[in-house]
Amino acid sequence: MTETILSRAPVRICDIGGWTDTWFYPKGAIFNICVDLYSYIRIVPNNSNKIKIFSENLNLQTEIKDLNRIEYDGNLDLLKAAVKRMDIKHGIDIYVRAEAPPACGTGTSASVAVALIAALARFSKKSLEPAEIARLAHKLEIEELKLESGVQDQYAAAFGGINFMEIDYPEVRNLQVQLDNKIICELESQLILIFLSSRSSSEMHKGVIENFTNGDKKTIESFEIIKECAYEMKEAIHSENLIQMGEVMLKNWEAQKNLHNLMVNPIIKKTEKIALKNGAIGFKLNGAGGGGSATILAGMGSEHKLKKTFTENFFQILPAKLDFMGVQTWIN
Repeated sequence: MTETILSRAPVRICDIGGWTDTWFYPKGAIFNICVDLYSYIRIVPNNSNKIKIFSENLNLQTEIKDLNRIEYDGNLDLLKAAVKRMDIKHGIDIYVRAEAPPACGTGTSASVAVALIAALARFSKKSLEPAEIARLAHKLEIEELKLESGVQDQYAAAFGGINFMEIDYPEVRNLQVQLDNKIICELESQLILIFLSSRSSSEMHKGVIENFTNGDKKTIESFEIIKECAYEMKEAIHSENLIQMGEVMLKNWEAQKNLHNLMVNPIIKKTEKIALKNGAIGFKLNGAGGGGSATILAGMGSEHKLKKTFTENFFQILPAKLDFMGVQTWIN
């Protein structure tokens, strides 16, 4: 009987300190929360010398005909890069599915890469620790595909849980935050994830990097506040103080908005206004900003009102619970 390899990895939300996990910022800090919007991988051996890759969400597929010569052409290149780096020399079919919408700002591409590397390692009977998987997933983007990429998403997907990271790019010191069940239940009740729209952040990324490297005072000050917020969030969650957590989210978001004029748009402004008017105590766009999704921390007792109001205004709520498992693989 042919064995099928399966894997899944979570995504992260509420990335406090985001933007400081990049190559151009020295010694950053990140706090993030992993949730159960999983990226799934299924690997089925085939009877050929070819590798076929199918993205079930995007309705895309590609084929690697020569395992010794893998070329990038813009079609599922991140997945091809994983096959290349893992030195796969057998014919397989790879099926990919992600529960988070495309360009959601929750680190979905990193989650897919982590899940695929873990599955390919299981297929190849290689033993990789979560940190090794995360490092390799990051290298796929920066070395194979020559893309801009921070490091928090890969580590979050590999480890799961609630993470505080100190970053000396590309090195990461990851401390997983341990919580009792009471605060976990409160977070799952009061955190709301809203999908706004797909976003492309290349122009914004370029502008922020240019301003920072040119020594723009406003940009540098905003980065310092954003980094400081990661430490403040770690302190707030250890104190089990959700009100303080909400205040840190808002502080981070205000500093993030100052990084670039494309950080906000009318939909984002409307989302923030609805949230704060209906009982939210925390608000922050996930990822770089400019679209994607928002993490909202509801005040106790405001959860239902917030969800009802967002639904009435035709926003999509993404149901999400905390994930503490990180990347997992199994065999069918």
